[in-house]
Amino acid sequence: MKIGRIIKFIPVLCLTGCALTPVSSATGHWSIEPVSLYDSGYNKGTEIVSVQQSTLRAALSNFATGEVDVLDVSEPSHMHRKARFNLNLSKGEELTSVAFHPVLDLFAAVIDVGNRPGRLEIRSATTGALMDRIVVGFGPDSVVFSEDGKLAMIANEGEDFLFEPSSKQFFSPEGSISMVRLNQSGHIASHNNLELANAINYEGFVISKGGRFMEREIDWNGDGIISKTMDFDGNGKIEKKKVLLGYFEGQDVSGTETKGEQKILIPIKTHSPALLEPEYIAISPDAKKAYVTLQEDDAVAVVDLINEQVISYYGLGATQHKTDARYDGWVKFDQSMTGLREPDGITTVANGRYFVTADEGDTDSDSSAPAEGQPTSGGRSVSVFDAATGTLLGDTGSQIDEVAFANKVYPERRSSKKGSEPEMLVSLELDGIAHVAVGMERAGSVELISLADPFHPNVVALGKIGGDEDKSPEGIAHFVVDGEHYLLTANEMSGTVECFKIVRQETDRM
Repeated sequence: MKIGRIIKFIPVLCLTGCALTPVSSATGHWSIEPVSLYDSGYNKGTEIVSVQQSTLRAALSNFATGEVDVLDVSEPSHMHRKARFNLNLSKGEELTSVAFHPVLDLFAAVIDVGNRPGRLEIRSATTGALMDRIVVGFGPDSVVFSEDGKLAMIANEGEDFLFEPSSKQFFSPEGSISMVRLNQSGHIASHNNLELANAINYEGFVISKGGRFMEREIDWNGDGIISKTMDFDGNGKIEKKKVLLGYFEGQDVSGTETKGEQKILIPIKTHSPALLEPEYIAISPDAKKAYVTLQEDDAVAVVDLINEQVISYYGLGATQHKTDARYDGWVKFDQSMTGLREPDGITTVANGRYFVTADEGDTDSDSSAPAEGQPTSGGRSVSVFDAATGTLLGDTGSQIDEVAFANKVYPERRSSKKGSEPEMLVSLELDGIAHVAVGMERAGSVELISLADPFHPNVVALGKIGGDEDKSPEGIAHFVVDGEHYLLTANEMSGTVECFKIVRQETDRM
């Protein structure tokens, strides 16, 4: 359905200094202790993990193999695989996300099929048999269930681009949000694909004067291969220079020969529907609203689930705090930064009163050093917003990186980019107080953040993912066994899942 006439745009303040108190190394009353590690047998690909609390099983996706593992997590110290299901994907298809149904013996999987609409599959968690399927939007990137399991929602990112050589034009399908209603047996009862309104002139979205770009893999020469290097200008040399390749919505599109077709730069000069790319979804506990991150646009779309329509956008603005901004062999959190949040993960807390974002960042500036006054990509923070108004309450400021540094996992090589990169997060309650746990993609760890004061979210603990190799925690899940709280991180670059226990500490220590 077209929704442009009903959209209400709600901006928030773009700049805020939310780190009002210096971070300490104290962990409060909690620590995060590793208890077991699941090795998939592959060296990468374990991306999204989802737990069914009622049976203490977890569904784990592997984007590299197109398989779903079902894990038994009832004994967290002996986590193990119960089954492995190959989804038998065709060439060019990719399993992007999985979600365990809250009640039924089912899991949902979404498959990206490139420049055609993707699909949702509902499968048995015991046998892997296909129970139902439906075509959704372009580039489905995540799937989540409502708490009662009656609704599945899919964020269709629509990030794939095509190039038309004769006109030198780049094209992209529009992103969308799918709503799928399920009956009592878990079969699909209805489906609605929500379009996103044109936000091209909306003041709540930030247009950066210095230029921001999305890096995209695009088959520019049409040979069916994404080349790592490319002689774009045809002079017989691979040189470290930008070459004009064509145009997107009237703007120049460039590529660097040493990066080839893997990182073609799509300019973000407007916020047309082709540039609105839904990333992840948080459904309110009462299943009346959902909040969808539009990462590259630094915004959240709000969906009315009763009337099945997008009703508003919240522009998330930028955060201001201290950081270590240079890769120079010294880590000093004394340089000022202004960063667009550009969140990836999102969750709700306090019975849906607030939503919380993991401010990873996902764009690049036109140069190694942004223009004066130009916000950088990524807040390097976790931010708390009033769900009813989109008003920013507070963020973690520099805490995420500082706590990573105190625990010897801070990735100093990423200082000039996006730091530890908070990726996905999950909400939980400890002693009746809302917390979120967030995976640090570049720091190979998970951090626990107290929201006892939502205006001053406080990092209280960090858990290190084991191993010396790159981990890149992508998915994260929470579950409870015998009153004890546990976390799972799906580590896509090591092919593993780490299980952590949240442990009460009698004395503070780091």
